[in-house]
Order: sequence, then structure tokens, then C-alpha cells
Amino acid sequence: MSITDELREWVRYGKGSLLAIADRIDAEYQKAIRELNNLADGCVLLPVDADGEYIRIGDVMENIVCPSVHREVTGVGVECFYGWDENNGRYSQFDVNCYRHHHAPTVEDVLREFYSRYCKTKPKKEDDAILAEYAAKLRLAGDAE
Repeated sequence: MSITDELREWVRYGKGSLLAIADRIDAEYQKAIRELNNLADGCVLLPVDADGEYIRIGDVMENIVCPSVHREVTGVGVECFYGWDENNGRYSQFDVNCYRHHHAPTVEDVLREFYSRYCKTKPKKEDDAILAEYAAKLRLAGDAE
């Protein structure tokens, strides 16, 4: 049974009072909100990042505009998280809409970045520098090359 079944029936057959139905819908809604508040008493709903993933203490977040800016979550709030701000030298509050979870780059990520930069360069001199940079990123630990 849906909360709007009675309303749908009224629309089909033109019987009853719309205001009475609206009052019952409001009452059910308020009851559901009270039950949720009782369940969550003393709890905080976890905020979500720009990608819709829950943010938890200990997560590492990256700024969506500047992905090289990382913040470790030390606390959560409503639509925000807290972490160390090296620019201000103190703990600060950050807007969850401006951050997503940081994931260590995979080999595929490094190769995509390489390809993107390679396609933007002119061949010859710049190739060697780019190749050396990405070879260092891909080189295995202890590789003597």
C-alpha cells in the first residue's frame, strides 16, 4: 500500500476531501521523521563527497579543482569534514562538495597522463624528458636501470 493510494482513488472517483488526505499524508510524514530522529538520536549522518561516497574519519580526500591537494579526514559534520590545513597551520572545515576520495594512481592512470602529455608535445627534444619522467614513475623498486 502506498501513502498516495487514497489520493489516487479520490482523483479517479472524485470522493472524499483532499484536505483530509493531505493532513493524513503530513501526519504520516511527521511520524516517519520522528522515528528517524529517535533512531539517529546522538548519531550524525555521514556526509558524502562530490561523487556521492560516504566520508569517514581517516579517509583521504582530494580537491576536485586541484587534485594534488589532499586532506585526511579527522572529523565529520553536516555537509563538511574537518582536517589539517597546511596553508593556515590549523585544523579547518572543508565543504564536501569540493572534495572526492583520493585513490592512489594506478599504472593505467600514469599511462593516461603520459599519453595526454605526449600528444600535446612536439616530437624530438621533449620526448626524452617525458619518457624519463614516466619511466621513473613506472620503474619497480630496486630496478638498477
